[in-house]
Amino acid sequence: MTAVAGLLDASPQGVEQDIKEAYALVRAYDDATTLAQGGDPHAEFAALRRQGAVHRSTLERVLTGTDGAEGTTTPAWHVVSFTAAEQVIRDEDTYSSAAYDDSMGRVIGRSFLQMDHQEHRTWRNVLQGGFNRQTVLAHRQDVRLAVASRLSSVTARGGGDLVAKVAFPVALTTIARLAGLPRGTRIGTLYTWAVGLREDPDGQVTSAVRELLGTPSAWTPGSLVDLLLRAKNPVIGTGPQLLPALRLLLSTGTEPPFRSLATLMYAALTAPSVPALLRTDLSLAPAVFQECWRWEPPLTWVFRRCTTGTELAGQRISRGELVCVNLASANRDDTRWRHAHLFDVRREQLPSLAMGTGPHTCLGRHLAAVEAQELLSELHDVVGSAWPTGWTLHTDGPAGRGFRSPGRLGVRLRDT
Repeated sequence: MTAVAGLLDASPQGVEQDIKEAYALVRAYDDATTLAQGGDPHAEFAALRRQGAVHRSTLERVLTGTDGAEGTTTPAWHVVSFTAAEQVIRDEDTYSSAAYDDSMGRVIGRSFLQMDHQEHRTWRNVLQGGFNRQTVLAHRQDVRLAVASRLSSVTARGGGDLVAKVAFPVALTTIARLAGLPRGTRIGTLYTWAVGLREDPDGQVTSAVRELLGTPSAWTPGSLVDLLLRAKNPVIGTGPQLLPALRLLLSTGTEPPFRSLATLMYAALTAPSVPALLRTDLSLAPAVFQECWRWEPPLTWVFRRCTTGTELAGQRISRGELVCVNLASANRDDTRWRHAHLFDVRREQLPSLAMGTGPHTCLGRHLAAVEAQELLSELHDVVGSAWPTGWTLHTDGPAGRGFRSPGRLGVRLRDT
């Protein structure tokens, strides 16, 4: 490996430090963003649902809760009901994912996130080989060991932040492994570069990644990048052309998963019935994390661009208009779930939109389930009957408007 690519090399201790530094950047961004956006938006979303399923709004109001300065707003439609949200994200003929050209596309380049129809299916068909249930289950032991090791480290120290010490590193190391990145890679650096939190003014990180992508032998056989490199499909391209795809895999394979794991731990440790429920029957774990995804999905919105004039829930939407689909609101629609604002693992398990639906159903849904299952299992084993009497938990709970999750889950043994 050349000196350029070697910039990403580190010892095991260096990799761990790199992950720690990456999370510090995430935490700083979240703290600043949450402060700017204000409090819990669910009351606002509920009020909008009572008024109607679809609302004329602005992108700035959707994302922050307030309009920007006069003349700087971007018109958008805000979809808040389950039925209307499901309709939009199932219909790629009328509502195009090219809406991401102006957001994610500017950060990572054009990726399969922005594609529709056959172009999108071509990418999915290749990547499905690395994300299908059988392939993901083959990584289950690795996920279990990672969760167990990091939880044990927290308890051995008498406590710590479960988001920083468990949720974030588990999600990041898991997607890095599935992507096929070589061991000893500074995956924290790559992640923060991928999502735009780390500047690369001299292009050294980008050059190193391009060089890696141009070296097929560097990637684990059967990994996601290896599958893309071996596809030999002109729609996909090869080598450095896969750079946006790698950025997207690191972004979507880390950001929503670590947040969903954080919220899952929050729910499991604060909902009075969950610890006892899992002690009685751990096979109920899927009901716990499915309900958690519904109750607080890590990603609040997905975006679409209307391709033709149409009508949605009585509103006339014109060609080219931006549509913001509010997953968090749709998943708390009382016309679908009774007392939808409550976290209730005993409710009827109706499919939610946390993992999307239709052509853009989340590729990582099986991986998310394995991560959640192993986390709940190990959390139960480590905490066991000592929760909550032997521990204290310090957290403000889920926060944020675009991404939602607890910023901190500080646990401490009571006798320390």
